[in-house]
Amino acid sequence: MFSHIVVPLDGSRESNTAVPHACFMARVSGATVTLLRVVSSGREVSKGQEFLDSVAREYAAPNVTIDVVARDGHPATIILDEVRQRGADLVVMRTHGRSGLSRAVLGSVAERIVEHSPTPVLLVPPHEPTNPPSSIDAILVPVDGSPGGALALGIARELARRTGASLQLLQVVQPVQPYQNSALLVNGPMYVDSSLDEDSEAGARAYVEALASRLTAQGLVVRAEAFVATSVPEAINTNAAERACSLIVMSSHAHTGAARALLGSVTDAVVRAARCPVLVVRRDTEAGPVPQEETSTALPE
Repeated sequence: MFSHIVVPLDGSRESNTAVPHACFMARVSGATVTLLRVVSSGREVSKGQEFLDSVAREYAAPNVTIDVVARDGHPATIILDEVRQRGADLVVMRTHGRSGLSRAVLGSVAERIVEHSPTPVLLVPPHEPTNPPSSIDAILVPVDGSPGGALALGIARELARRTGASLQLLQVVQPVQPYQNSALLVNGPMYVDSSLDEDSEAGARAYVEALASRLTAQGLVVRAEAFVATSVPEAINTNAAERACSLIVMSSHAHTGAARALLGSVTDAVVRAARCPVLVVRRDTEAGPVPQEETSTALPE
């Protein structure tokens, strides 16, 4: 499933939250873990190496191989370079750690990695405990019939097989009313069939139930839900909390809702408010070169 996992760290205790999650993924997939520290100058490489060595000792675990590397340069550029050089197939990193309103900020480096990484990125919220997770009990997968959603479901299915987790399939349908109101402002009065929401919800429910039936036949424990909600990200996060999901797996480039809006914005909003880790899967495998940062060399705060 995963063979090599890269974990970028910024030298703070808070960023180490990502390490136990990476080690857990390594244990269930047999992957090697690389801890990476990007420093601002060559003179700081040895200090960065010492930090990583101490983290590797702290989180050493049976059946998990951890190596470390410290390099100087632009953080996002170096991280993506390490991912490609090592043939890594997963990046695990912590999101922004500030509290209050500023917690809504992912951090510029994390945003660049999600945008340009050729591999899935597991984003760990800052409030997650630093002790290693012992299991994944339930995985929420927002689906919508798109290729990106299917790719996310494929990874979630394999994770469920390896961990014994159940799958929670969810399709959120956005109501017609907000689009009707917008159209009124532009085109004037228009007729909208009031049963469209019911039809959309019924279609979504039939789709997720068919998916659940096929996955159940493969020996997995699956629950399927579909409902109408104005805010797709809020509905996803609420459902994850209500179903006590340990992980959300979703695509960064799928489509969702009655208007088929890009799920990229939905995924972004889910990650910023999620109370559990979110595994973001790109539909495309070649993300292209990452733009050079301006002056900052700090990893996610």
